[in-house]
Amino acid sequence: MRKSFVLLALSLTVVSCNKETNDFIWEKSFGQGNSLFVRAFSDSGIVSCGTVNDNPYLLKLTKDKKTEIEFTSERKGLFSSVWSDTSRFMAGGSSEGKMLLACINKDGSKIWDTVLTAGFNVELTGLSYSGSGNLVAVGTIKPDSSVSGKTGILFVKFDTSGKIIEKKEVVEANLIAANKMTADHSGNIFLPLTRMRAYAKSQASVAKYSAEFNKLWETDLYNNSNFGAASLGIILDDQGNVYVAGNTELSAEEGVLNNSFLVSLASSGSVKWKKYLEKTNSGIALEFDDNDILMMLNTNCFIINMANPEDGSEAGKIRMFDVCNLTETDAFGEDLDLYYDANILVAGSKGGNYYLALKSILQ
Repeated sequence: MRKSFVLLALSLTVVSCNKETNDFIWEKSFGQGNSLFVRAFSDSGIVSCGTVNDNPYLLKLTKDKKTEIEFTSERKGLFSSVWSDTSRFMAGGSSEGKMLLACINKDGSKIWDTVLTAGFNVELTGLSYSGSGNLVAVGTIKPDSSVSGKTGILFVKFDTSGKIIEKKEVVEANLIAANKMTADHSGNIFLPLTRMRAYAKSQASVAKYSAEFNKLWETDLYNNSNFGAASLGIILDDQGNVYVAGNTELSAEEGVLNNSFLVSLASSGSVKWKKYLEKTNSGIALEFDDNDILMMLNTNCFIINMANPEDGSEAGKIRMFDVCNLTETDAFGEDLDLYYDANILVAGSKGGNYYLALKSILQ
């Protein structure tokens, strides 16, 4: 059971792996910012993107983790996803509330970029390759229950030359955001949605759209109207099952806290199981390991929960740091991938800096 592979997010510190103290195999930070996306390739290294000093930023590391390409856009904003082929990088993100698309050469120089305006703000853009030199971009705002005003989803189909083939805006009064995206081999798009409904707190759902950007189904993820919830991460397996990570509020002695959740749905959109895995945290990204165990990265302290995809039963936990206060941490996870040696590659921010780290999958 492997996921459907689709791309959607200087002081150097290097430490040796110590399984008893949970040290990193490798870690690196790059100036003030946040890494929103990371992918590892067995033949060519690591690609990551995000924002550094409030500018969209793309980074390419070699297989031995040396910096090969750094690209910083002259625009303000961020990159939140990357797709690449043998000759270029395609990056999606946002600039001043507009969708930002960019094409960057393998030498790190800009070929072209463009911004697309919608009838609502766009803060994140996910990318997927749809074949024949065409890509699909999906843009929304960030999940945040304080958001007000018009929101929506901007669907864009474009080619590697920057030609816009199709553009569609979906405006719904109660929509807040789709934090990440993925797509299947038929071009269907799956989005983890966070909605604000009238007189209720934010609610979590997941939706499937066709390759023509028409909604096929949407499933509510067992929301309690008294507590807020958000859908944040999503992945598919080869059987068409959908897995969504996010958070929901819960009451505790210290007040209302987030609790990360993990949900499995059949290809039809029906819920198979739902598990609550990490108190005072939010599930942000998903990946399968080489044994087909589902890994969920949490935002606070980069904690990873392991789960059996068949029933959601716990299969272990990886703590990135020995000591990390979940409520006061400066270490925030955004994305993860499996490195070519089966260890875990994570992206996010630490101490306010753009941050990448490689962690042993062994406990």
